[in-house]
Amino acid sequence: MMQSLFPILGVFAVFSPALMLPGPDFVAVVRNTIGRGTRAGVLTALGVSIGITFYAALSAIGLSTLTSRFDWFEVVIRTGGALFLGYLGLRLLLTRSPVRHIEAEPVNAPGGPRNPLLLGLLVNLTNPKAIVFFASIFGSAFKPETPPIIIAAVIAIVGTCAMAWFSTISLVTASTGLLVRLEDHQHWIERLAGMAFLGFALKIAYDLLLA
Repeated sequence: MMQSLFPILGVFAVFSPALMLPGPDFVAVVRNTIGRGTRAGVLTALGVSIGITFYAALSAIGLSTLTSRFDWFEVVIRTGGALFLGYLGLRLLLTRSPVRHIEAEPVNAPGGPRNPLLLGLLVNLTNPKAIVFFASIFGSAFKPETPPIIIAAVIAIVGTCAMAWFSTISLVTASTGLLVRLEDHQHWIERLAGMAFLGFALKIAYDLLLA
């Protein structure tokens, strides 16, 4: 059992700092917290965490095998991710945002699905980095003799850590007064978020062209 646990510690040595790096998930949580309030931010964090848990579970049961056998599968995911993130970015860049109070922001604000949980889920599921990340680290950490209970525990902890981190991001963004200070600059926040999403989409497309 102890021999099975040592490689798992390596998973979290890589996963923890990777989780904290700003990316599409981070942008989605912060943007929804600022634009729609704390509840929407936490729901977005939940959606992101569900997506992370899904990819972790999928990787553990053979995602690396699937992508290695079918090259088109990863291409489809990458293409879908670029298109979706590009769509969000363009909407945020092109949609005019009227002056409004952040706490009263309706759920159907521009820039993505009306449901913040669904937005968080889609942003994560269409991020090809999640596939490559989990497929690579789980492929080296999990062996045929790894007990199923260890694999299940790692998947659960991965999802829990993701939820704790992104919920904290949302709550800190709201509780530090950032919502009040940034309310008058929401128009530019929307534009910056749009540029970030569009940048991620262009990076994915660039990587596809080089592949």
